[in-house]
Amino acid sequence: MSLETLLEKYHERATVPLRNTTFDQRNKGPFEILHVIEDDEFRVLNHRIVYRDGAASSVWRQQQWGSGDCSIDVTQFDGGIVNSVSIRYAGNSVFAAKFSVTRPEWLIADPDFRLPYIFGRTDMEAWYYTHANRLVLSRVRLAFDYSTKHTFTVLDQGVEKKTAVHLYRDVEYRCDLDDGIRLTIDGKSPRRVHWRQSLSADDARAIFKYARGYRWLEGWRPVADIVEI
Repeated sequence: MSLETLLEKYHERATVPLRNTTFDQRNKGPFEILHVIEDDEFRVLNHRIVYRDGAASSVWRQQQWGSGDCSIDVTQFDGGIVNSVSIRYAGNSVFAAKFSVTRPEWLIADPDFRLPYIFGRTDMEAWYYTHANRLVLSRVRLAFDYSTKHTFTVLDQGVEKKTAVHLYRDVEYRCDLDDGIRLTIDGKSPRRVHWRQSLSADDARAIFKYARGYRWLEGWRPVADIVEI
């Protein structure tokens, strides 16, 4: 199923009159933006789905979790690569960020019918948590597969693999942890990912500003300029 089909099916489902949903559609420059807000009395899901020239460009999501905790997710689709950042915050304070790399063909329909899609597989997911007024790399996993629950942990509590090689479903991952994450992905759609070990308070504020405003319409480059080595 194509990415555009996944998004269209979500929009059709979300806008059924029986659901507690508000939605609209508008243009901002070259972008067509579909806006959907769902309130299921447990959480509020606020989605902006963006197309450019009929092709999916990005998806923005805000969730209110209760007790003042919120999250914003920005996912960018470009050149066969899906980059995503998820920020957890309360008020104006960021306390965690998660960065993910996957591929359009690995996105699947949400089995709970609440989101436009979920990541069926990811090449890499990395979590940064606050420590000493910085966001510090705390967890890294490779080759996550939703259907098989497979994953390969490189960094977590009690786990730290300075050098690792992992093969999963014809994709080889070679990862080094030194001044950050240095990952080489071989197989179909090979690429390199180099992310920093920590992000300063100014970096966290810049990413938060990117996600809260409309700068995310510019694509992934503003985030890459901050997080990449």
